[in-house]
Amino acid sequence: MLPVALVNAQYEDYVNMNYLAIEDPVEDGAWTTDTEWYDAAIPPYLPGAFQWRQKWTYPSNIFEHFLIELFDDNTDDAGDYVQICIDTLANGGTAPQSDDIRVDWVGHDVSGLTIYQGDGSGWVVFDDYTWDTDIFVAESISASPLNSTPHWIVEIRMDRSKAEFDVTDSGYQPLIRVAAYDESNSGAGVQAWPPTSQDVPSDWGIESGQYATNPNPIPEPMTIMTIVLLSSVAVVAGSNFLRKRRKTE
Repeated sequence: MLPVALVNAQYEDYVNMNYLAIEDPVEDGAWTTDTEWYDAAIPPYLPGAFQWRQKWTYPSNIFEHFLIELFDDNTDDAGDYVQICIDTLANGGTAPQSDDIRVDWVGHDVSGLTIYQGDGSGWVVFDDYTWDTDIFVAESISASPLNSTPHWIVEIRMDRSKAEFDVTDSGYQPLIRVAAYDESNSGAGVQAWPPTSQDVPSDWGIESGQYATNPNPIPEPMTIMTIVLLSSVAVVAGSNFLRKRRKTE
């Protein structure tokens, strides 16, 4: 049974370790090498329809990199989307605030990129950004080490040196939610990590920023059983992190 209780304004046990990259990702919407994302942690409780990873690089500014794979989607539908929500201050709340950012990539085209910022009651469009400087998205229908059937793979880069994307004041522990929607399978609804609303930051998971590289990088390809086992390990690590956090707050 998955955890459902809230602890310290986040969805309990949904913690992903965000490591410094060993291998810098190439933003082309595909696995450029079979090891490109092996150094990223595997989030716990991943939905069956998609998986995601994240890691960061520091060539000059701090760049956050995301990989999102939609295993069952290989159709080019206008309503398809992936979404990333970030509470940069990790202060939760029952509605998006000005420190909350939402990135929507809709319909497989840059024209479908919309960034939103909270205003205390909902989301408003945020357009003070530069494409390929502050944010960049690439995608393709390809096979990957995670799934040999061609499917949509999305890679996103965000410059966290930009004020609205900066997570420094959260102690590099922002709240995060990652979601995907396949219009050709609308009956499945929105698949999200955690399985919560985009509109309630207190229900999002934790991105636990790590200053080091992953001490246990996982070579690809991996079996589904391997992913399940490693996700279980991540849950234990996340639970320990939450208990330590409770003691210090």
